[in-house]
Amino acid sequence: MRKRVSGICVVVFFSAALVAPGLLVIPNAAAETVSWTLALYVNGDNNLEDEWDGTSLPLLLNIPANSEVNIVAMVDLKSTDGTDLVEISGGSWEVVNSYPEKNFGDGATLQWFITEVATLYPSDNLGITVWDHGLGWIECSFDETSWDRIHMPEMKAAIENANAYIDILSFDACNMGNIEVAYEAYTTGLVGYMVGSEEPVPFDGYPYDFMWTPVANDETRTPAQVCVDMVDGWGQYYDYTPFNTVNLAAVDVLSIGASTTVFQTWCGLMHDNLASYAKIYSDALKSCYVTWAAQSFVDMADLGDTLLANSKFSDVDLRAATTTMVAAVDDAVLAVHTCSALPDARGLTLWWGNKGEWKNYGPDYIDTQWGVDTGWYDFLVDYN
Repeated sequence: MRKRVSGICVVVFFSAALVAPGLLVIPNAAAETVSWTLALYVNGDNNLEDEWDGTSLPLLLNIPANSEVNIVAMVDLKSTDGTDLVEISGGSWEVVNSYPEKNFGDGATLQWFITEVATLYPSDNLGITVWDHGLGWIECSFDETSWDRIHMPEMKAAIENANAYIDILSFDACNMGNIEVAYEAYTTGLVGYMVGSEEPVPFDGYPYDFMWTPVANDETRTPAQVCVDMVDGWGQYYDYTPFNTVNLAAVDVLSIGASTTVFQTWCGLMHDNLASYAKIYSDALKSCYVTWAAQSFVDMADLGDTLLANSKFSDVDLRAATTTMVAAVDDAVLAVHTCSALPDARGLTLWWGNKGEWKNYGPDYIDTQWGVDTGWYDFLVDYN
């Protein structure tokens, strides 16, 4: 869930003339291809509804117009029936199409959204932002009207079936900076980079103006550069008290996939040494950085370093594999911004479910591609 942060209130005033949508204008399906389309999948069909009009839309309105950069949102709000396609440009916005009410917690709706955006707004580079609640690999995009949410197999199927290459997949949602999510995106073969937070995201969400103004000013920016811009913009907005428990990272999804054998080797050796090192593993979980709201999500790189700092963690092959694993994670993280309370947040968490967390979510973990491909699911079964 997103986190409410008290003590700071960011208010953006804008003219009523700018926020009043005009007549419906059907987008031109044969539109000319531009450099960038940045599209938001806005699931406000829950307690985040007010954050769309109150924060996200005003911040998007601050971004300068550029005919080579489309900024669009598909918006589903709890208090209204139907779904609106909104175009945003240079301080104004308009509803350009309306659709029947949809279940934004259904992977089929996410697939429809990606297809619709890619068709109506052809571009050289596509950024997709999922706007809502999140909990890593467990779920994202909770729709209260339908009482449904998107799970990883649904997300994967949605991306694959839409068959549109996503240069940047980002999550304006909590706890989605997760190795399982990044790997699931990799297995589609249709995602280049991912942006997400290890921790809860404040109700303000993404500071879209700080994040996307650079590409609006220079449409030639590459996906990697835009990812870093997003992390830098996040830091510009949140780098002050009381926002001391937030972070964001940009991850090279293809780099994660290229390290699959590294992760398989590490998971396998962790499993092989479980009988001897169960106490060491337990101690590491108590010492490494874990997210404050989801205690089974541990920072993967810090976990590795915590294990390596223990002199009793002495198996030569496992130590070498752990060192290589940490390097693979660090190399895949293009940029990370973290605050004073989270110095060990390196960009990606790993789910180490145990006790109640394993009882609640462990049976579903076998549905993650990461859990199956790396053998981490089998490790967790025996660990628990």
